[in-house]
Amino acid sequence: MKENNLNHDLGFNDIREGNNTDVYANFKEKLESVQTFPEIYVFKFILTGGVDKIKELREILPEDKFIETPSKTGKYIAVTVKKWMQDADAVVDIYKKVGEIKGIMML
Repeated sequence: MKENNLNHDLGFNDIREGNNTDVYANFKEKLESVQTFPEIYVFKFILTGGVDKIKELREILPEDKFIETPSKTGKYIAVTVKKWMQDADAVVDIYKKVGEIKGIMML
């Protein structure tokens, strides 16, 4: 499995640009322009709300290894998940599910 670091240059702050009003469709379009699939995709999240939010995230990504980094004050937890993804649609599906969790920021 090869790991491509291109997705580090594309974040959710970038997806509102362009003519597409569907945020996820626009993100998919931009993702396909910088990524080649299948490959490992790096998901990054910032969570507030502690263990309960991590449990919710684990329900969406149950088989995956989480790298958890708490903030110095303990108010936030940064979570990184590397996952083998077949295509951009699969990445978008995960972001849609994760987007339903309150207190999570997707990077």
